Amino acid sequence: MPLHAIDDIGDAIDATKSFLLPFAAKTWLKLAVVVFFIGGGGGGFNGLQNVGNFGGQDQPADGGQSFPDGAPTTVDGVLAEFGTELFVIIGLALSLVLVFALLSNLMEFVFVQSLVSREVHVRRYLRENVGNGLRLLVFRLALTALSLLLVVGFLYTVFVTAFGGNVDNITVEGVFAILPLAIVFFLVVGLFQGLATGFTNMFVIPMMLTSDRGVLASWKRLLGSMRRNVKQYLAYLAFSVVLAIGVGIIASILGFVATVLVAIPFVLVAAVCWFFSHWVGLAGGTLVLALFAVMVVLFVLMLLLVTSLIQVPLQAFLRYYAMLVLGDIDEPLDPLPEVRSDIRADEFDDGEPPAADGV
Repeated sequence: MPLHAIDDIGDAIDATKSFLLPFAAKTWLKLAVVVFFIGGGGGGFNGLQNVGNFGGQDQPADGGQSFPDGAPTTVDGVLAEFGTELFVIIGLALSLVLVFALLSNLMEFVFVQSLVSREVHVRRYLRENVGNGLRLLVFRLALTALSLLLVVGFLYTVFVTAFGGNVDNITVEGVFAILPLAIVFFLVVGLFQGLATGFTNMFVIPMMLTSDRGVLASWKRLLGSMRRNVKQYLAYLAFSVVLAIGVGIIASILGFVATVLVAIPFVLVAAVCWFFSHWVGLAGGTLVLALFAVMVVLFVLMLLLVTSLIQVPLQAFLRYYAMLVLGDIDEPLDPLPEVRSDIRADEFDDGEPPAADGV
């Protein structure tokens, strides 16, 4: 039995080229925006894990005695003085994180639908996939919550069993004694999180898009297919890791080159501005500092655009590869029947498969 994970690599390259070539600036720019949002695989809500520390990182060790005279010197005093403002800031931060998270999950469907239809209509696809995006966001939040619960449960169990539930019993020797078990545990949790996220992105999202199934129903259908085709899915997993590493290396090299190329004109302009400001005696002035700030912002925006453009063909290749493998393993789940037919017809000079022997 052929391994589709091997056979479909070339087809994924052909599908990517047929979608992105000939080059169309408008299409690539739209896809760059989409890829920017999905770059973290739904990572827009990862910031939720850090929001709880907002505003509390730099408290002095003396309980707040470094406040100037007349200012509150206790936590209760700070909350009484600034509580409303802190809650407003935290609420705004959470709102921004959730909005970005929702956009990230919606853009997953926009990207996949663009690959399937080979047309890019960002606003239309966003409207059509609001429900899918919300369901995916809830699933990912639940998955993250489950991982956090496992970690908290593990830490609490270790604290009770190894240290008797007493902070005073925690020693360096005790920590090093449980370190191997902790490493294994976190590797298992990380592997679980990574596999669930990766298979959701590569298989479940296309299944949701091309059928009426939700996240859980798609996962149930996928698990059934995996039980019947263990060898094929394991082969995909192995080759997808290798391809992802290769794509990451290519992206890093191109990203470094892009950073240098994008930085050159900004550095030259900054050098001219610096020499000119010294020549006219404005060095360190507000106008010069504002100009440098604008240049830094423009540089960052330009670099984000260029790196997103670099990611467009790389991410398209990985998604096409996964969807082609899925369709070859389990034909009823195929999200790319038209793309598959077109690229495989092109493999033959006359556009038709060769006649069978004896015909």
